[in-house]
Amino acid sequence: MTKHTNSVTTLILMIWISLSVHSFLFAQNDTIPDIFQLSLSELGNIVITPSKFQQNIGMVTQKVDVLGSQVIQATVSGNRNLTELISRLPGAAVMVLSRNDANWGTYGGIGPKYSTYMLNGLTIDAFVDPMSLDVNAFERIEVQRGPASVMYPNFLSQDFAGNQSPLAGTVNLILREKIEDELTTASTAFGSYNTLSNQLYHQNSSGNLNYFAGSSYEVSQYTNYGAPVSWLNMKKNPEYTKQKLFGGATLFFGEDEIQKLSLFLHHTWDSGDKGRIYQGFAHRYLTVNTKYEVALAENLLLQSHLGVRSYSRSWQESVFGMVDMYNSENGVDQLIVPYDISISYQHHKNTVLSVGFDYQSAGYSTWSDPKSGYRVIGNKSSSFQQGIYIQEEWNPSEDLTLRGGIRYSEISSEYALMNRFSPNPVEQSWKKVLWSAGVRYRLSGENALFVNAGSSFAAPSLKSIAGTIPGGLSGSLGVDGQIPNPGLKSESGNSFDAGAEMYISSGFKLGVRGFYTIIRDAIIDNVVSLMPSQTQSMNTDNSLAAGGEAELLYKFSKNHNWFANITYMNSSTSNQFDADQDDSDIPFTPSLVANLGASFISPSGYTIIGHISYNDGFYDGTSKKSRTLYKPGVMVNLHLSRLFILENFISLEPWLQLYNITNNRFEMPWQFRNTGFSLMGGVKAAFR
Repeated sequence: MTKHTNSVTTLILMIWISLSVHSFLFAQNDTIPDIFQLSLSELGNIVITPSKFQQNIGMVTQKVDVLGSQVIQATVSGNRNLTELISRLPGAAVMVLSRNDANWGTYGGIGPKYSTYMLNGLTIDAFVDPMSLDVNAFERIEVQRGPASVMYPNFLSQDFAGNQSPLAGTVNLILREKIEDELTTASTAFGSYNTLSNQLYHQNSSGNLNYFAGSSYEVSQYTNYGAPVSWLNMKKNPEYTKQKLFGGATLFFGEDEIQKLSLFLHHTWDSGDKGRIYQGFAHRYLTVNTKYEVALAENLLLQSHLGVRSYSRSWQESVFGMVDMYNSENGVDQLIVPYDISISYQHHKNTVLSVGFDYQSAGYSTWSDPKSGYRVIGNKSSSFQQGIYIQEEWNPSEDLTLRGGIRYSEISSEYALMNRFSPNPVEQSWKKVLWSAGVRYRLSGENALFVNAGSSFAAPSLKSIAGTIPGGLSGSLGVDGQIPNPGLKSESGNSFDAGAEMYISSGFKLGVRGFYTIIRDAIIDNVVSLMPSQTQSMNTDNSLAAGGEAELLYKFSKNHNWFANITYMNSSTSNQFDADQDDSDIPFTPSLVANLGASFISPSGYTIIGHISYNDGFYDGTSKKSRTLYKPGVMVNLHLSRLFILENFISLEPWLQLYNITNNRFEMPWQFRNTGFSLMGGVKAAFR
């Protein structure tokens, strides 16, 4: 498998380079209208995610939300996690455990791993990258709700909740490419827990080369984020230092700029401790994205992406006592390389035909150093995935869009070690044909109805199969981690949604959407013990999630708007072999979530943005006897700032962000706890 994976990766690199050279030479001889030049107003109505082709948002069947750079910059993020941006939208109930831990929750009521995350259309880890990537690199975020599993593949993560599927949707982080104006910003801030944060960013262009770069540095004494009598058992403030360094460049070729080559690099260093001696951690995340795009003809677009995702996490374990004793250092290493190439052909009144191929290789290993001076490998695997797809979006009239697509996908995994021993079997593979379809009908003006459906599947990850602790230590005090389940089966599912968008009056928009998802043999993470903190992945017969969303958006003016949304979710699992887990709620899925927010920018430069969220509660497992109910309740956040325009193209913007104003210290799974009220205040200087 390893030799095969290496040869395929080499072949893909050769194909990618040869296609880039061939397309460059081909395009130089054609006069093609510029399809990349868009004004800001036009850009607000253009989305890329549904078909990998620039389309008017009113012509796609899927529900897509676009978060612009102003929203991204002004969102109060108490845990420094991108999912806190997504949680303000309907259909999502996402929670972040701490500033240095992953997010958990649900998308479309079906759990945390059924909405993938992407960087410029190339998959990233939905649990790691939202806490790693710097928001200053993004031009906007496109959030597609509903099935996206034909145009986009799974992400082969073997860590956290395992493989991630776009059955309930996908989140696409769009990088900056076209730089219109030179800009340099520097900001510094100080806040609760003696948190000091500094950021530096610069963007510019030179001829056809557009580039940006930035860095951030944050150090904090932080505070106890463990529940009372938690396994975390903190005795001091859990200090951390987090550094980020990133940069990107896009080179447009020719006067018409009908082709471009982009490169993006991002590195995060995150180190600290969990509030005790010998409880240190060190996380290293590297993200690389390359993109080549060329218009082969006026309505024919070829694009290719190649990425590297390197995730390295290590942490210490100790034995608690009057004097803590160092026990071991442990770690997880993942290297995932995704690649894709696609052609989009626009024909017959904005009809778009998309054809593509994608490939992914993934290496995963866990290790432990129990005071021996060398690492003992616990689990080790290599996996690869490849798929080919075709999708047609047909517009027989200006009011009707019909969409249909099909994907053939293969996944194969080779297990070298499970809990330090050679496993049986050593290799597994899965093959699946997936489909997706949708309809959008415009009633009048911008009022429209839409329906979508699709299928997906996911293979069990090595962490889910082999766990992180031996099965014989289940229930042993002081042994925290994941219990093995070697009998896990792959899961498959179908998702459906239908809704309407209505513009009641100028600036006033109403949206409704219903959804229904069924997962067969669903793999869920079940919290089987609080003390010790232990989880086990398991299959259920079926997992069902159904619900509905309603949202209101009202824009009084360019600088004054408000929004409100509410999502109802009804989820259940079935297990004919265990009555205790039959007809139980899907973990991490609440019944009701709601959001209310408003923003106001005055002519004198004042900005006020408020956000209120509500979550009525969820369970952490499927066992009715041992599960725990968590009720986050109400959260209130506020952003305040004042912009001062100075001479010589310089501006200063003092700002203040208030997180969790009501000091709601609700408990979360794995004995984590929200840290309560905190604030950050600072000043941002911009030089143009």
